[in-house]
Parts: sequence; structure tokens; C-alpha cells
Amino acid sequence: MDLRHDMLTHGVNIVAAQHEGRRAGLAVAWATQAGTDRVVICVGSHSATRELILGSKAFGLSVLRADQLDVSRRFGTQSSRDVDKFEGLACHTAETGSPLLDDCGAAFDCVVEAVHDRDGVKLIVGRIVSAEFVRESYEPLLYREGDY
Repeated sequence: MDLRHDMLTHGVNIVAAQHEGRRAGLAVAWATQAGTDRVVICVGSHSATRELILGSKAFGLSVLRADQLDVSRRFGTQSSRDVDKFEGLACHTAETGSPLLDDCGAAFDCVVEAVHDRDGVKLIVGRIVSAEFVRESYEPLLYREGDY
């Protein structure tokens, strides 16, 4: 089977966490709503952000707009171990202390409810504890493998 990553359409989101004075974030296309108050994200084994999510038991999810490809590339092409991806970007925290972008389509503050491990990839179920609709309406940024 020849399975490509761009066979399904995915919105691009920034997943971020903060723990013990460190913050990290990454661009993910594999995030989905799982009911009215839950989201599921998929984070690979080498992610610095995953370490902070598991340590803090929380994460923020900022939904990117179609005009935010530059933000997506910033969070999707370098490691939080090497650079502060938030430098120069306005962000804030909500209830969990996880970073949320000020400029995005919508933002969700989540606590980790469950973690499922599958071949080194963690499927993380988060319960939404607060939601911010930054824009009344917006076109979401869609993932295309050629953009990275």
C-alpha cells in the first residue's frame, strides 16, 4: 500500500505545553475533535513538546488560519530543544498554564485525560477546560506535505 501523508485534508494547529520553566510547541495536522469537550492529538516520540505535555498533563491547541503558513513553518520545521519558537509571537496562558497564541482562529486549553501508545506515537486525549474564539469566522490553514 502506498500511503501518503497528504491523502486526507487536515487543519494545522499549534500544540504547546509548559512545564518546569520550559515551554515548547509544534505544528500538528493530526488533531481532531472527539466530542463536544475533547480533542485527540498525535505526537511523535522525538518531540520536545510531547515531554512537556506528559510532564504537565496539559496542552494548548491554537488553530491556525489560512494566512498563517509562516507560523506553521516556524513550529513545524525546527525543534523546541534548539530555538524558542514563541519568540516575537504574542501568546498567553489560560487555566492549565499552557501557551496559547493570541493571533489565531481559535484556541483550546486542555488537560490530558488519556494517553495511548502505538508504535512510539502517542495519541493524547485532552479534555477542553476553556475555549477562545479569537476570530468570529476564518478559513483554516490546511496541511500539504509540500509546505514543509
